[in-house]
Amino acid sequence: MILLKVIYLTLLLMFIIPQRGYSELITAQLISDAGKKYKTFAKNRFIAIKKDLLTDLKNKTDIQKLNAVNEWYNYIRYRSDQEVYGVSDYWATLYEFVGKGMGDCEDYTIAKYYTLKELGIDPHRMKFTYVVYRDRRGHNISHMVLSYLKVLKPKTKNDILILGNINHRVLPASKRPDIIKVVKMINGDTGAKSKKWKQLDFDMKRKKL
Repeated sequence: MILLKVIYLTLLLMFIIPQRGYSELITAQLISDAGKKYKTFAKNRFIAIKKDLLTDLKNKTDIQKLNAVNEWYNYIRYRSDQEVYGVSDYWATLYEFVGKGMGDCEDYTIAKYYTLKELGIDPHRMKFTYVVYRDRRGHNISHMVLSYLKVLKPKTKNDILILGNINHRVLPASKRPDIIKVVKMINGDTGAKSKKWKQLDFDMKRKKL
C-alpha cells in the first residue's frame, strides 16, 4: 500500500512540477564523453560553451545573447552534410556539430537555437527559416538561418533579426538584401513536429555526440 502511494505521488509530481525537456544543456558527463570521442579540442569547445556562453551571458540582454552566441558558433568551420556524414541532408545535434567542429547552415541554426533557448530566450521568438540566398557571383542558393522576432507578430522586416553563418552580423532582415526570398519559417519545438524535428528532439534529449 505504501509503495503504491509513493508511485502515485511521484507520478503526480511529474505532472504538476514543470519539467525541463533537455535538463542541463552542457553537463560534466557530456564534456567527459566529448573528450573521449573527439579528443581535447572538442572537449575544450564544450567547456567554452558552458563558461563563455551559458554562464557569462546568463544576465545579459537578449540582444547581447544573440550577438555573442551567433559570433561564437560562426567560428566553427562550414562543411556540407555530404562531406561530414556522407548524406545529402542531415540535421546534426549541437553536440555532433560542436564535437566534430564542422557542419552546414542547418547545424549552425540548431546549435544557436538550443543555446539561446538555454539562456532563456523565448523559443516562440525563434524560427528556423529556409531562405534563398544570392551570393556574390549572383547564384541563388538554398540556405537556412535562425530568425529572431523582436515582436511576436512582425509587421516589417525591421522586426526580424537574422542569425546566419554567411554574414556573421546579427542584422534586421531589412539589412540583408542578399536574402532574396523567405521560403518558409518553422517553429522549432513550439509547433507541430515534423519527422525530422522529432528525430532531432530525441537526439538532443539523449545528448547524441
